[in-house]
Amino acid sequence: MLPQLARHWHKEFDVLCTLLANSLVVHADETSWSLNSVWAFLSEKARLLLFGVHKDAQTLSSLLDPATFTGILISDDAAAYGHFTQAQKCWAHLLRKAIKLTLQDPDNEGYRSFADRLLEIYRAAARVQRDGRLSGAGRARQVAVLEDELLELCGPVWFAEWPPLEGLDNDYRLLVNEIMRLLLAEELFTFVTAKPVEQPNGEWQTVGATNNEAERTLRHPAEARKTGRTSKTVHGARRQTIVTSVLESLRLYLSSFTLGKVIEEVRGWLATGRSCFEGLLEELGLARPTQSILDEVLPAPSG
Repeated sequence: MLPQLARHWHKEFDVLCTLLANSLVVHADETSWSLNSVWAFLSEKARLLLFGVHKDAQTLSSLLDPATFTGILISDDAAAYGHFTQAQKCWAHLLRKAIKLTLQDPDNEGYRSFADRLLEIYRAAARVQRDGRLSGAGRARQVAVLEDELLELCGPVWFAEWPPLEGLDNDYRLLVNEIMRLLLAEELFTFVTAKPVEQPNGEWQTVGATNNEAERTLRHPAEARKTGRTSKTVHGARRQTIVTSVLESLRLYLSSFTLGKVIEEVRGWLATGRSCFEGLLEELGLARPTQSILDEVLPAPSG
């Protein structure tokens, strides 16, 4: 059944790629796979999981071209994600690095105070985001205060321009430099001022401060990789990419994501000749894709 679904849904996958490229907010993350990597792109309009693709800038630009994508990309600080106009870098990654320092050297008061203060600033930012009394201008003023507090925390080490050090001291230096680089790029508090986005099922989603959603989505593929329950061929990876992406995207369109609702929805596609994804594409006035991105990033072997 899966091969038949994959052939039928290939065009739906291409439509989802167009919707992704025209989304307001995208979570992205990747992990290793039996064939190359599996890459997750989750937006308010589409949820794509690409199995067996290369984790590089060329693959990323095929899905989300930094030169044309105008939404917000939520990701970790990997180099491939470094050229987007609007970005939110993952606070969880920064906090984990700070906490790791304290665990590796519990007696170091400097590490403990740094981690505590960094967590306080993040929690303050989250409170500002949740405060419904604030206007857009009010949130911007609060972000300016948070940026000053982060500069006060990291400034002494950053302005000192420490050379490469040894052990944990160097990890601390690198963390401070990373935070300051992201602060100057305005990629740490985007989530505070960004407006919530609406999904096709009518639910509203706030912009996250972490890429935890993408990490959770990749948890099952990562477990499958560890136990050897993965695709071993490109054909299998393409099939899994298409079927998984279409089903995951349906979560955004159905008010109740059950097997019965999915079957009912797909039967409707066959009856009308148009999916809910194509319906949104037309509603947004977007052109139907003329080329397959899947064929570009994961071409099927000849024969």
